Formats: sequence, C-alpha cells, structure tokens
Amino acid sequence: MAVQIYTFKITYADCDNRIWRTVAVSSNYTLANLGYMVLATFDTMAYHLFNMKYKDTTYFLTEEDFEDLPCEENEKFDLLGLYKVGNLGMNVGDIIEMTYDLGCCQVFDIELIEISDMPRGHGRAYPKILDGAGRGIVDDMPAFELIEAIRKTDTDGHSGIYYSSDGFDDVPEWDYRNYRVDWDNALLKGIIDRICDGYENYEE
Repeated sequence: MAVQIYTFKITYADCDNRIWRTVAVSSNYTLANLGYMVLATFDTMAYHLFNMKYKDTTYFLTEEDFEDLPCEENEKFDLLGLYKVGNLGMNVGDIIEMTYDLGCCQVFDIELIEISDMPRGHGRAYPKILDGAGRGIVDDMPAFELIEAIRKTDTDGHSGIYYSSDGFDDVPEWDYRNYRVDWDNALLKGIIDRICDGYENYEE
C-alpha cells in the first residue's frame, strides 16, 4: 500500500481549546512515535508513562505496563510499537485518546481530520506541525489547574508558574501564549529522538 499522510488535530483536553496542534505524520508512523511527538510538541518533560486508547484496545509501551491491570470483559491491551497509524483502519473523525502521567491523567484527544497521498520524495518532511496554539502543558499539573493559570495570564498578563521542560533551575515564567510553530518544527525531530531514546533505552 502506498504511503499516505495522516493529519491529526491534537487537543489538550479540558482546557477550552487553548492548547492544541494540527500535525501531519506518515502512515508508517507507529503509535509509539505518535506519542513521542505529542510529548515533544506539548513541551513535556517526558518522564511519565503514557498509553493510548483506540476503540476497545489500550496500547502501552511494554507488556509490564499492563500485565497487572484489571481488565473488563471486552477490553484489550497491546503494544504501541507494533501498530502503525495506517494499519488501524481509522476513518476521518476517529479519535485516539492519549493519557500521559497515569497518576495526574493529562489527556490528549488525537482526532484524524484528513488522509492524503504522500508526495513522491517528501517522506523526510514528516512528522510536521502544521498549526497550533498554546505553549504546551506543565508536568504534574492537571488540566483544571492549568486552565486557571491560562485565565490568570489572560487577566493579569502573568501565570505565576515557573516551568521548563529542560529541567533547569533558572526557568522563565510559563506563558501559554508563547508558541511558535516554526521554532517547534525546527527542534521537533531532535526532541522526538531524545524522548524515544529515554523511553526505549532507559536502564534503572
């Protein structure tokens, strides 16, 4: 089957559509790589577990992540790295739900909005951020607290939150309005590679 482009609208749930991205990926992109891209473009520290749910299956990075979970009768578990987005049988309008930080439950709705043909010789152009809003999320802060910080920024011009996904001590004040899609794309692939290495090659 010819390689295609899958375009998704990714929205950070419960934040009044203030933090979102439109992204394009190859149909050969695995669910694991899609997850790493979400963590990269939404400015996370990428140090929590995450999973994705599509239809009746929840996908994890490793079998250890789900082997002890309670399972309902029709619920299935599988591995993120085994499935390409082009092999899921998705239709436009279908949504993958991604949960990052299973304790804090930061949720991203990944909606398929278009499937198109991949132009010949353009495979290396993807993944790519097409549009977006909102600087990103704050690790360990649930959406209901983040929306309050967004509203405070809108009212006062300051969030009162100091956060950097780089983990430096001297960090800037978090401002959700400071998002640049060109900067995001310039760094995206390198950050995805770093996140992938952290999840797949981590040794305790």
